[in-house]
Amino acid sequence: MNVRKLLSLFAFLATVFALVAVPSPSAQAAPVDDWNYSANTGATYVKALGSTVSSDLTAATAISGGPARTSSNSTAAANVTGLLSVGAAETKTWATKSGGNIEINSWARVAGVNLLNGLIKIDAVESTVTTTGKPDGTSSAVGNHKLLGIKILGVNLPVDIPKNYSVNIPGVAAISLNATFHAGTSELAGTRSWAVAVQLLKPRDGFNAGTVIIASPVNHYLQEAVPAANAPRLGGFAYSSRIQAKVGTQISVVSDPTAYTGTPFNGSNGTTLRNSTATVSLPGIATLGTLTSTSTSSRDSTTGNADITNTNKTVGLNLLGGLIKADAIEVTASAKLVDGKWTQSMKMTTVNLVIAGNAIPVNVSPNTSIDVAGLGKVELNKQGVDAGKKINRIDGLRITLNTAQAGLPVGAVIEFAIAATQMTTA
Repeated sequence: MNVRKLLSLFAFLATVFALVAVPSPSAQAAPVDDWNYSANTGATYVKALGSTVSSDLTAATAISGGPARTSSNSTAAANVTGLLSVGAAETKTWATKSGGNIEINSWARVAGVNLLNGLIKIDAVESTVTTTGKPDGTSSAVGNHKLLGIKILGVNLPVDIPKNYSVNIPGVAAISLNATFHAGTSELAGTRSWAVAVQLLKPRDGFNAGTVIIASPVNHYLQEAVPAANAPRLGGFAYSSRIQAKVGTQISVVSDPTAYTGTPFNGSNGTTLRNSTATVSLPGIATLGTLTSTSTSSRDSTTGNADITNTNKTVGLNLLGGLIKADAIEVTASAKLVDGKWTQSMKMTTVNLVIAGNAIPVNVSPNTSIDVAGLGKVELNKQGVDAGKKINRIDGLRITLNTAQAGLPVGAVIEFAIAATQMTTA
């Protein structure tokens, strides 16, 4: 494979993931008393040039801290027409730490991977990536992506794909397989890993050259923790949909959060973090169009002031065969901490929301509840505040079934357009 093209692919991946530069591994490491970290794992990622289609991490899990954390997610399927389709996907991201020792882990399993309309097919991908930070300020990473039943049209592949392996489909795409890269010092260290990364070499099916498709993307970051006694710990999230069902004493997650984004504990320094997904299908239950979640936050370690704004916009909602439809539902949850005083606000707007044939006002009142015969309780603009814990949350649309629907039992909860914030002070 052309080395210049491969380097271009890696550079482009850094750009589309909006990753900060990782310091040279040759820089001198310094002892570390404690680490901060940020990590995410996904099933797929698409940056499509020359098209309005873009799909951030699907089946995403993300953690940051601070303390040890775990995040899990499962999704039925993902599809971007002409570029990729995958079946069931699961991811998990977790961190364990003790003082200056930390270990960040990512795991993913993705079934039925089909890229570029069948030019690349994989029966299943299973990924494990671990980044380790030590008290002496050094760090390292180990990654492995099993590509079961992989076939690339016109390319002879080894039975076991070596690490950092690359091939070409001549005149079509540059392909990187089973890749893991790590660099940095205690100031900032990073790991980037993926099972498959594909970059188009020329336009195809309406997508420009340079379009990137990734299966099982993983990003880990480590940074020495600098005490900030006056600054609050930030939190919160936004997502488009989630479905939970309870059978007996067990809660089963039918669909984990889609288009999820979280607020870093130390803020985003005013930068807007974004997760945008082209389409989502929850078979038999709902179809959704473009989903976009954002999180913008900052905190001042000197004054202790902080602010968070989390948003979600869910477009093209069609639930249970049209029983509930909306062109768009948009929610915002905001909070500020100024001179020790916490304030918050929430709002929701809708476009052409119709429930059981009844049009709902654009600015529906907070905590509106409707009982729909043959469906259950429908809550709109559901707002909750816990001033003592500095938490607020808005649910644009929340449905609790009193009748079994589409394989879901009575009591199942279906959520759409969610945003929340949290500030924790000493």
